[in-house]
Amino acid sequence: MNRPSFLYKLNIALEIILFSISLIILGILLEEGLYVWFTIISILALGLEILLKVKSVNPIINRAQKLESKSIELTTNGIENIYFMYNNDSKNDRNSQIIKAIDNATEMFLLAETGKSYLDKLTARHWNNVKNQLNNGTQFKVLLIDPTCENKVARNKRNNRDGVDKKLDIDDLIELDKTYENLTIKFTNHVYNTVFFTDTYMVYDPYHLGKTSDRLENNFVAIEFSSSNNNYKTLKSHFEYCWDNAKTLEEVADESQGENNEKTYTNL
Repeated sequence: MNRPSFLYKLNIALEIILFSISLIILGILLEEGLYVWFTIISILALGLEILLKVKSVNPIINRAQKLESKSIELTTNGIENIYFMYNNDSKNDRNSQIIKAIDNATEMFLLAETGKSYLDKLTARHWNNVKNQLNNGTQFKVLLIDPTCENKVARNKRNNRDGVDKKLDIDDLIELDKTYENLTIKFTNHVYNTVFFTDTYMVYDPYHLGKTSDRLENNFVAIEFSSSNNNYKTLKSHFEYCWDNAKTLEEVADESQGENNEKTYTNL
């Protein structure tokens, strides 16, 4: 999408080009005594100049004004940015902003499917920054999807033939929980999106069950909110509701262990 400022500059450049070309052509026609053509070109140049000047008929200015209006509307509603995950530059920009938010956070909250981008040492997308904050005593509440709930089972079946999510490692989560007293991990049935937020920042990734290949499509959109608007408050309230009604890590670990024992017994 072209930015409004670019379109305004383009319009000014066209005005300058039109004026320069018209001046040269009219000078030549006047010098050659071609007064009829001088008149025709003058009228055409005047018409084009009016087209460029009058906002109501100039498609470039109209486009710029619409983009400007939409930009104001997004900002007014607390939307700082929209990222497109299928675009590497946009994805990297989002990751950079998340890292800045982590580094400046006084408290952190995450609602996600597995949390690997934030908690996994090997993935290492945000872990080093999260680790620094945890070492500094920053509170981090992590809410992941219950591996046995209907929502998660449906997502697993869409992703893998065996219906198993290999990214979720309960043992690693238990180890992290033991290491950091200021890290609390719970599990919820109500995950419709990923939300990471701090006291001043929020990024929201909606979930879906759509596939464009053999797996659920991860390259979708992400929306960044400022903390001073109702969208931030709504999603924070969503997190708090899920948190208050969530299972503890210990409960999920016990259920997972019991399920594994049951599978082992069944296969004997």
